Amino acid sequence: MTELELMRKKIDEIDEKLLVLFKERLEVSKQIGILKKKYKMNIFDPEREKQIISEATEAMSDNEKKYTESFLHNLMDISKEVQSE
Repeated sequence: MTELELMRKKIDEIDEKLLVLFKERLEVSKQIGILKKKYKMNIFDPEREKQIISEATEAMSDNEKKYTESFLHNLMDISKEVQSE
């Protein structure tokens, strides 16, 4: 197996783990959406999102921070969409 093939295999393994966690996150997001509707809360909480991203990226390099912020924004956008259903 070449070095590239080994790295791709590692990416595949990481993706499998991410997808399991992503599915779990979608289910929790659905439950949060139900609770927010029940208590007449807004789906979008900009202060919470800002705090989560800030805490997640505070010890990162600028390059890592840029990609992590993008990843988290996309993840949160998906969660808001699921909560709105």
